[in-house]
Amino acid sequence: MKEYIEELIKLQNNLLSVFKRVYPEVKDYNLLLDCPRKGELKVNEQEWLFTKHGKGLKFIRKKPLSQIVVNIHSYFSEPDVLDEWRLEQYLESLKISYSKSDISKYLNELTLTQVLKKISELQYKLNRN
Repeated sequence: MKEYIEELIKLQNNLLSVFKRVYPEVKDYNLLLDCPRKGELKVNEQEWLFTKHGKGLKFIRKKPLSQIVVNIHSYFSEPDVLDEWRLEQYLESLKISYSKSDISKYLNELTLTQVLKKISELQYKLNRN
């Protein structure tokens, strides 16, 4: 599970880095009020589509297939943050079987070993020491 978490965080960092470069006019990273409703990005020779929802963006890899979902629904400006729901969507898009209790247990274990730091009731942040 740790490798999937690392992959997801790396993808989030890459997507947000390219997003900020392609859409420099977006300044409100809290509510995304000035963000386009949808768009496309090219990240490391991959094509990604995004749609805005609430105060987040859902990224879907278009090419190469198969589709991968990275849904940054909160803490948009912090690409090292994840939560169970975000990880679940990512794993489902990879067609990885999991149980919610396994994900919860694993995130808690990574917190105890200080790989992750719990920053709210639902969110965890990669500990970059």
